[in-house]
Amino acid sequence: MMGEALALFSAFCWALNGTIYKIGLRYGDVVSANFVRVTLTALGFFSIILVEGDLPKILSTPKWIWLLLFVSAIFAFFIGDMLYMESIMRCGISRAVPLSSTYPLFVSLWSAILFERVQPNVVIGAILIILAIWLIVGEDGKYDLLGYSMALGGAIFWSFSIMIVKILTFYLPPEAIAGFRFAVVSVVLLPIALGRDFNLKCVKWMSLSSLIMVLGNYAFVMALSLASATIVSTLSALYPIIAQFLALGVRERITLRVLIGTLIAFLGVVSTTLITV
Repeated sequence: MMGEALALFSAFCWALNGTIYKIGLRYGDVVSANFVRVTLTALGFFSIILVEGDLPKILSTPKWIWLLLFVSAIFAFFIGDMLYMESIMRCGISRAVPLSSTYPLFVSLWSAILFERVQPNVVIGAILIILAIWLIVGEDGKYDLLGYSMALGGAIFWSFSIMIVKILTFYLPPEAIAGFRFAVVSVVLLPIALGRDFNLKCVKWMSLSSLIMVLGNYAFVMALSLASATIVSTLSALYPIIAQFLALGVRERITLRVLIGTLIAFLGVVSTTLITV
């Protein structure tokens, strides 16, 4: 029961982060906000590593593992997250979050291509997610094609990263994978962020985001150690639905069509994650 509770807690953290991004980006740009977020999150995970005393063992990992970690970090927290944050600014939490949450579908597709396995549930999931996308992006006949494309693009890059992380889990503990991936993006963003103004309000909101990121990701890893991957993935995939209600707190208008689209997207995600046992 504890594993299921932790999975739900991680879903709430991820949903809450979308709302925090929305508020924080009112006072700063995507680059500076992301730099603060990834830097503080990396420090949070490094603190966990130091407490557990695993740093010497982690640093002795083969060089090719570090290369994979670097690529995974760029895909997830640099390209993927930047696209996600920009999509939130363009089309709002209620649309960006459910569209970006379709990444399990892409993970399943890459797995099917690599291992030549086409699962019926993946096909069903794809159909449901395509229907959900049509419902969400076609609301009131208004289209922000760039914003919607960014949300889906973020999902695709996250899926690439997840495929790499699956390999990394055989060689590094979860907190090391998370911590060093965030640190990589912090270093990459540093020269770009130095020339920008850091609004104090933006820094405060992104600091809160970092704390929630550490709690959410650590809870997700702990959930995986206590419950099956299928249950954890399904429960954590509830975050787009939670995000719809949190979006009301930042005065976003949520229509019945968008809410139905979100629910269908969730069912599509559930269908695709059923291949995981």
